[in-house]
Amino acid sequence: MKKIIYYNIIGTIIVLIITEIICFICAVKYQWKFIGKESIKYVYLCYTLPENYGYYDVPSKTERPISGVGAGKNYKKKPILLFGCSVTYGNKLSDEENFSGILSRVTKRPVYNLAQDGWTISHMYRQLQKNNEIRNIDPEYIIYTFIPDQKRRLYFFQGWPHNTGLYLKYHYDKNKKLQANKRHYPFYYRFLTVKYIQYSIERLQNKNKKATSHLMMDLFTCSVNIIKDRYPNAKLIFLLYYDQCNENFSNRIHSIKYFLTEEEYKKLIELGFEIINIEEIAKKSYCKAEYKIDILHPSTKMWEEFVPILVKKYNM
Repeated sequence: MKKIIYYNIIGTIIVLIITEIICFICAVKYQWKFIGKESIKYVYLCYTLPENYGYYDVPSKTERPISGVGAGKNYKKKPILLFGCSVTYGNKLSDEENFSGILSRVTKRPVYNLAQDGWTISHMYRQLQKNNEIRNIDPEYIIYTFIPDQKRRLYFFQGWPHNTGLYLKYHYDKNKKLQANKRHYPFYYRFLTVKYIQYSIERLQNKNKKATSHLMMDLFTCSVNIIKDRYPNAKLIFLLYYDQCNENFSNRIHSIKYFLTEEEYKKLIELGFEIINIEEIAKKSYCKAEYKIDILHPSTKMWEEFVPILVKKYNM
């Protein structure tokens, strides 16, 4: 009897090890198209990094510096605030090559890049609540860059195959007010097998589009309430960027329906946002490889083409 129990335990451990190795290989393969040779190191960090790495920190420890010489001290024009995810942050781009750097250069304004890889509307709300650096400035423009995947992140565990813990998620308390979820990151979440299981479960749970939309719009409403109270004269711009594209439809211009429902669109207009589809205003698709730094993120070439169009439209 003892031998049977022993063999079962050994067999279970072997299966778990094999499964973990398979998940590791799959995760590396997935990441390879983004970061190449760095993928092995990146995936390995899943086992060692703390749960707040890059995602829960608001303000972030890896926040971009304020774009522009003198960090705004030598500018006569008012600042611009940028919120969003890795598209705004500028994955693989230097401070001078990303959205904020080019926008600062073209407008001759200080630009605060408050985005981060993987962030979403939740982080905009938390930045407005917690980031003291932006409390006493007087921005003329506040720009939020939105991609379709940001809806998924509102409820989604940031697990397989990434090397981080949780997205910043909110829930409704008994008084139907928004409250940030408490961190929950047991040690076994560091294993890729567990992350993949969690990923699969939450993919199924995340199909309630109505609940997702309701939460998203509540987060925007709470954020805009802070903005209107603190920065009453700021102009709100909502940029739509379609990142899930490839060469098969490199000439397709994605309409607003790919990003927002009709109700979401109307609500954002009511909140004071002017909604701009990057591809529509530029009158071209940015799905071609020349406009990508990898398969998802915009290159410097895209920002250099688009930013002057945006600046001219708003006389920035």
